[in-house]
Amino acid sequence: MSSVFALVDGNSFFASCEKVFRPDLTHRPVIVLSNNDGCVVARSKEAKKLGIKMGEPFFQIAQFCLYEGVEVFSSNYELYADLSGRMMSTIASMVDCIDPYSIDECFANMSGHEQLGTNLTALGRKIKDKVLQDVGIPTCVGIAPTKTLAKYCNHLAKHYAGLKGVCSWLDLSEERRRRALGCEPASEVWGVGRRYAARLKMLGVHTALDLANTNPDQIRKEFGLPLAMTVKELQGSSCIPLELIKPKRQQIMRSRSFSELVSDENDLLGAITFHAQECGRTLRKEGTCAHTVGIVLQTNPFRTQDVQHHAFPSLGLPYGVADTQTIIHYAAALLRRTFRKGCLYKRAGVYVGEVVSRKGQVQDLFEYQETAPREEICRIIDTLNTRYGKNTVHFASSRLGEKIWCMNRERLSPAYTTCWNDLPKVGALYKERIPS
Repeated sequence: MSSVFALVDGNSFFASCEKVFRPDLTHRPVIVLSNNDGCVVARSKEAKKLGIKMGEPFFQIAQFCLYEGVEVFSSNYELYADLSGRMMSTIASMVDCIDPYSIDECFANMSGHEQLGTNLTALGRKIKDKVLQDVGIPTCVGIAPTKTLAKYCNHLAKHYAGLKGVCSWLDLSEERRRRALGCEPASEVWGVGRRYAARLKMLGVHTALDLANTNPDQIRKEFGLPLAMTVKELQGSSCIPLELIKPKRQQIMRSRSFSELVSDENDLLGAITFHAQECGRTLRKEGTCAHTVGIVLQTNPFRTQDVQHHAFPSLGLPYGVADTQTIIHYAAALLRRTFRKGCLYKRAGVYVGEVVSRKGQVQDLFEYQETAPREEICRIIDTLNTRYGKNTVHFASSRLGEKIWCMNRERLSPAYTTCWNDLPKVGALYKERIPS
């Protein structure tokens, strides 16, 4: 049975999330800014029509946005993650299985639906309509026999209004397929970066059609296996299967730039503790433990008038750890050893390495007696934070200097998302307003 993939992608995802609970913004231009409200990272279609570019520094267009009535938001990652989960669940309910690729897109398995007499284009439209109705996020769907072609069809569905948000490679004649590949540059193909595109142009490969017509063996000699697989996928041979079980990460890092420069060691300890909590939570969520703990300390390299200090110290542990308290203990020790008085730090973080699965780990009896109670406490904290909101329960030191080192998010939207069952009175009131 031949493979059939669908790539479902949320349109202008961050901006669309901000519009979900704000009907007044339905037809207004919306942009979302990066960490510390620096650059534009998401634009609604209305904002794109105004000429606002991706990655543009906000201070350069602040007056323009005010004049044009552009609604500006700080990145609300908690909101985006919640709506992403809802979107993925909705898609998964309509297909056999999904392979999430990023926060706003996933591959879906459509193999077998065609044999059952299902019109795949119609199914794609049903997925699109259901996500919009149940979650409020507009999407586009690309359907094809390979992941690369599905991604390319999704790109066509986004940019050609006549497709109405769904493009199926299987519905196109051979001539229309050639025209579809010939109308876009090779750089629009998944897996072809800017450097690859520049080198391909030197070989006379300008469009996606040119790339599809190349010899995969020759491409492998010139560029390596990944691009050769891309060529084969453009030719209709599936080389990239659905990744239903994600490989475990060997390193986890949490770091962030500060909204202002930090020189106090206690303030840095607050940031280090905050990131250590995130590392521990991720380890426990993935059922892994780490044998290395390290920290990141960096000053601003663009402030040449300042004393520069860039440090990445780490230390190995005799046993694997997953409890936050132990990670904080070693990270704080590294901070005390590495901190330099008089330096103005712009960024700090924590990373854990040599990450392995907890299953099959042979633990020392005394080590287990020492860490088991702490891990159990951490799991209880994780449960409370999942139930009542991230960082509802936290280590006290994670609040040291928070106003100084935390992200600048002056335009943050409210935390709209909640558990409907927690609000029976509001739910009853809402139901009363809906005519039967």
